[in-house]
Amino acid sequence: MGEEIQWDPDAIAYIRSRGDRYPDSLGIEPQWPQEVMDDVELLALEPDPKSRIGASRFIGHSRSAGRVLVVIAYRDLDGDLHGINAWPATGADLTLY
Repeated sequence: MGEEIQWDPDAIAYIRSRGDRYPDSLGIEPQWPQEVMDDVELLALEPDPKSRIGASRFIGHSRSAGRVLVVIAYRDLDGDLHGINAWPATGADLTLY
C-alpha cells in the first residue's frame, strides 16, 4: 500500500467540482488519488519540475476511475502528503506513465 494523502475539505470540494469548471471533464473522487498512490507502477516526481512551490506530482492508475490520474500534493515538515489537485492524465503525463 502506498503513502496516504490527506485532503482538507476545500481540496476535496475542488477536485470533485472539476467537471463544473472544465467542459467534458471528470470530477475526481477523493479515494481515486489514494488508488494512484497504491499503483505498483506509480511514477513519482518529487519535486515536480513544473511546480513553483515545490509540490510533488504522482502519476498512476486508479482502479475505480478506470484511468490514469495525475495527483499533485505537497509534503509538510513531518513528511506527510497533503493533496492539492488531481485530474485525468493526458499528453506527456500519460506518455510518462
